[in-house]
Amino acid sequence: MEKILLLNIIIASLIFIYFYKKELKHSYIPMIFSNVIIILLNYPIVGQSNFISKTFVLFIVTMSIVHIYLRYYHYEHYTLYVPNPFIHFIFTAINSIAIPFILATSHQSLYQSSAYLSVSIFILGLILYQLSEVDRPVRWFQIDSINTYRYIKHPKQLGEIFFTLSYMLLSLLLPYGFIYSIIGLAYIIYIKKVNLFKET
Repeated sequence: MEKILLLNIIIASLIFIYFYKKELKHSYIPMIFSNVIIILLNYPIVGQSNFISKTFVLFIVTMSIVHIYLRYYHYEHYTLYVPNPFIHFIFTAINSIAIPFILATSHQSLYQSSAYLSVSIFILGLILYQLSEVDRPVRWFQIDSINTYRYIKHPKQLGEIFFTLSYMLLSLLLPYGFIYSIIGLAYIIYIKKVNLFKET
């Protein structure tokens, strides 16, 4: 496990260095690339073939595809820049340590109820996140001037919070589940404090 943790931290560091040199403004995307590469590398090594482990992989891969697509194919609405890249790297490094532990201990869940609920929360997060990309009137059934922003303020940020809650529920009853919950709460506080994912 020590070698896996070291490899994960090296991967996260290299990705951040690459984007730090490539981008003029520091974006959110290095964390996304780091998470998806690490989980795809770690799952064959330490992953368990069960609901929590497979769902965890599915969550991260799905969320990463959404972020990467919006970043590189819908970039005019995806200006997620971080004010402090060092703090962002700290969260990424913590994720790189937590991912293999969640995968390795996924079969030790005390009960599956919160894990099953996490799927619904994650899907709701996806819906909310996608609502942020609707920036024009919806013309269904000849109804004009209906815009999601009239009903939900900052849907991208709310969707990201739901993503985080889904991870917390998925790992809640695992060994060290309280640590994952603390990390999740800290991340929610972080994105609220720096207004990350907040529509302007």
